[in-house]
Amino acid sequence: MKRLFDVLRALFIAALLSPLVLAWLPSEWLTAAISPAFRAALQSSFRQLSITLAATLALSMVLTLGLGYMSVLSQRFGRTGASVLNAVESVPAILVALFCYAPVSGYLARHASQVSQVLSLIVFILAAALTALPEAVRGVAIPLGELYHRKYSLSFRSYGFTKRRILAVLMGSRAMRGTLSRASAGILLKTLVLDCSFGFIIQLGFGSYGTPAHLSPGALIAANRDALFEGGNPVLFWLPSLLLVSISTAFLLSLTERREAA
Repeated sequence: MKRLFDVLRALFIAALLSPLVLAWLPSEWLTAAISPAFRAALQSSFRQLSITLAATLALSMVLTLGLGYMSVLSQRFGRTGASVLNAVESVPAILVALFCYAPVSGYLARHASQVSQVLSLIVFILAAALTALPEAVRGVAIPLGELYHRKYSLSFRSYGFTKRRILAVLMGSRAMRGTLSRASAGILLKTLVLDCSFGFIIQLGFGSYGTPAHLSPGALIAANRDALFEGGNPVLFWLPSLLLVSISTAFLLSLTERREAA
């Protein structure tokens, strides 16, 4: 019975994440409800969101694995790294993103929109990874340190294993795989919130011709906020909003599932 529940839950989560896949498929059937121009904007924003999520997750997990491992391997590195990450965490994520854009803002303003969009995406991925790192590294380093110090250090050392090798073995253990899954879900959720918040704020502040050129569902929602007023089409506002609710719910359910399994 539990296995059936797990399968159904996995299918439900996959269904909630389907907007990220459907954005890459032909969707002429949407034309009946919305204009072709809005459909194209909707697809473009969710395509970029999927790219942002995938790239940020890949970069963040590589850094999380390396920093988490080194934090347990070297106490001095761990203390220094924790201080730096705590300092980053003390700054609101939206401000971190804006600070990352500051050095390239002039370049973004002077170059063509396509170049500006690519550079903006790269800068945002770096900013999102930076804001996700403190919690992710802490979530990996603490359980890894507990496994090393409380359970396996003496037994492994009795067989002549070095600390580096012990940590490498523990990093691939079942317990740490669950920890890494939780860290991944947390990174995706944080990135989604930051992406949409940043896009919404940029759209409000700069308009469609402003810089940085950050294409996201949040910017699309902000651009169509007047659709809620009299004479507007509420679908233009609520469709991307509900799709974002669906995706964020999937990440929350995945994160809850991993914590229950732990």
